[in-house]
Amino acid sequence: MKMHVNGWRTIEQQLIQQGRKQGEIAQLLKITPAAVSQVKKGVFLLNPKQLEKIASFLQFDDTLRSEFYTELFNARLLGGECTQMNRGAHYRVYRERHGSDWIFETEIPLGDLGLLADYAFPLETIRSYLLRNSSERYVGPRRGRGVCALRTGDEFEDVGIPQKSIILIESEGYPDSGMLSLACLRDGHYLLRKYVQDASRITLRPLLFDSGAELVLNSHEVSEQVLWIHPVLELTFRFNG
Repeated sequence: MKMHVNGWRTIEQQLIQQGRKQGEIAQLLKITPAAVSQVKKGVFLLNPKQLEKIASFLQFDDTLRSEFYTELFNARLLGGECTQMNRGAHYRVYRERHGSDWIFETEIPLGDLGLLADYAFPLETIRSYLLRNSSERYVGPRRGRGVCALRTGDEFEDVGIPQKSIILIESEGYPDSGMLSLACLRDGHYLLRKYVQDASRITLRPLLFDSGAELVLNSHEVSEQVLWIHPVLELTFRFNG
């Protein structure tokens, strides 16, 4: 299925159903009609605040918002093409689930990202640390390599997603090239980025416009700047508390 980097299929569908015009999107976002055409073509990427403005304006319910963010996020991660879109997501899921590994029936440890301030990598995994330091649990996949859940707080600007959103990671895994990852830099900042690796360098590439700069590191610089980095299994956005 062809997916759109701005979820325009859903936007256009709702405009038609509500008897609205494309020009109203221009007025809402305070951009020109020509700029909306660029959004429609996928030339210009909407940022998180603009996307949520549209979702609220067109009165997306939870199910529609889920499909909207799932489509655009997958499109940005996978380059706009995907054979099948996962419609069982919450707000944003970046990859498909396969078989029994993805049956959601197990409680996994959950904690705020801020709780990791005292986490001593590599003495233990984040999952192990959360089991010791947090009583909170989250329903997650029954299989995975050290699966645990992290909740965003004041790190919103660094991570690029709203506060109280949930990030599921494999705390015993390392991302393959092309995967979404959560990284902690040695200066204490967190980055939610697409991990791209070639022979001599890695690139941590933002997927949402206006959610941080691209970080390019030579192989020898990775350990100097990145404390840890793990694959992301799923994201759940929380926009209203």
